[in-house]
Amino acid sequence: MNVIYVDDEPMQIKNFCLTTEGMRHIDSLETFEKGQDALEWTKAHSVDVAFLDIEMPVMNGIELAKKLREININIRIIFVTAYEKYALDAFGVEAIGYLLKPYTSGDVEKQLKRAFYMREIPKKEIRIKTMPNLRIWVDETPLVLGQTKQIELLAYFIDHGEKGVTKLDAIETLWAGYSTESVYWTTMSRLKSLLDEAEIPNLIISRGQAKCINMGIVDCDLYRMLNGDETVIDQYNGEYLEEYVWAKDRKKELDRIKQNR
Repeated sequence: MNVIYVDDEPMQIKNFCLTTEGMRHIDSLETFEKGQDALEWTKAHSVDVAFLDIEMPVMNGIELAKKLREININIRIIFVTAYEKYALDAFGVEAIGYLLKPYTSGDVEKQLKRAFYMREIPKKEIRIKTMPNLRIWVDETPLVLGQTKQIELLAYFIDHGEKGVTKLDAIETLWAGYSTESVYWTTMSRLKSLLDEAEIPNLIISRGQAKCINMGIVDCDLYRMLNGDETVIDQYNGEYLEEYVWAKDRKKELDRIKQNR
């Protein structure tokens, strides 16, 4: 992949070059100290991935990201920052992730792997069942889920569909409001790793400050029933995501659909 790295500190640029030397997902690497120079380069060259420092004078990383995506909507953005508070802003402009300084070569490789899987590749067939419990198949291969918090977060995203879920809503529901933002981001990171390994990193997309299921790439019994699919309505027996107590409100809606058909 063709990669650019933008940082106003020369030592940070040198560090990134040394850290990424020889990494197999990087075909070319160009570095810039000024955002405007990176913009001019991108207008004339193909760029797949942009690593952007957030704290920069004149044009910060978030502003630069927006301008880069105006040039090429398919550029995968990865923010580099010493401040974890910027994570929400990163996802707000549809960045695929961020590196927290000081980072390791493993941290960079993880982000590059995610960017690689998000390139234009043949689409995976994703089939989701929520009745009576959550089951997912990718190209007819069952996805091993287990009983972990990141799977519950995925189920919560699926339940909300295109409406989306904000960080605060997820914390309030899944952790009864007693969790911290760092726990949410750790869980989100683990979920992204699971989806990366299954080669379906675009299952969850960002929409402003919310995250939602990319409904255009899935076949889900819940969405079929909500859209009036008679076959799914006939098969529904009153059981929906039975492993999660927060699913009771959706279950009531599905019960009404069944009763009123």
